[in-house]
Amino acid sequence: MHLTYLGTNALLIRKAGTTVLVDPHFTRPRIWHLFGKISANPRAVAAGLEQNGVDRLDGVLLTHTHYDHALDAAEVLRQASGVLYGCGSAMNLVNHPGLDKQKITPGRRYQIGALTVVFHSSLHLPFPSLIDWLLPMDGQISRPLETPAWFWHYAVGRVWAIQVDQTLIFGSAGYLPNSYKNLDIETVVLGIGGLDSQPAAYLENFYREAVLNSGAGHVLLSHWDNFFKPAKQVDKPHFLVRRAITRIQAFGKKHGQKVDLLKIQEPLLIKPSGEWKPSHFAAG
Repeated sequence: MHLTYLGTNALLIRKAGTTVLVDPHFTRPRIWHLFGKISANPRAVAAGLEQNGVDRLDGVLLTHTHYDHALDAAEVLRQASGVLYGCGSAMNLVNHPGLDKQKITPGRRYQIGALTVVFHSSLHLPFPSLIDWLLPMDGQISRPLETPAWFWHYAVGRVWAIQVDQTLIFGSAGYLPNSYKNLDIETVVLGIGGLDSQPAAYLENFYREAVLNSGAGHVLLSHWDNFFKPAKQVDKPHFLVRRAITRIQAFGKKHGQKVDLLKIQEPLLIKPSGEWKPSHFAAG
């Protein structure tokens, strides 16, 4: 399985002719754009797909429906086809005839080409009170969302940890206790955006639930970048996650897991053993 990190929590996954995209986020609105209504930028989406050699998708998978995970979902489907998989809120992001969508059932196995996908119930990372007022950890997109829209109209919906074969993907550093045991997981992708806002005890509990309980031997870190900047301008982790990275690396050293930051635009070959290495996969 080839996995390429595209920034924020956008993950391009390829296996045996099957291609899926998790949490597409090519538009990356600047922070001042959030003072007005936002919508997907078709040119940014087209450029992102072309850069990665994607002319057709089999699926778009959403961990939740905050704008930095779901803003581009419908535009990606328009340009690259495929089926959107997500919760009821995700279904209300795709309102155009000809675009396919599948409301998922937690725990059910979905065979998407060569990939086996299971959505496991999860929670969003708790936000500080000011941010939680704008992007609450609960709430649904209850009717078709017309764009442009205010960023807070992208309510979180239901939150999932998405299992793709033996890789478990957390778009947010939240968890449901005792929900990820006995899943036959080799690799975990942890979305760590905002994790530095939590006390050390929370981070330790998250690591125990997502990594130790799932049995993963390898940990990849996503959502570490400043997503208010174009991905090509990002070269180091955002200051709001640097302490969390250090702590997660320490947990990995203590418990015997390898921990690495995902690097933007660097394809990785993930083997069934959970090992990975830089991939020589040629886009397209």
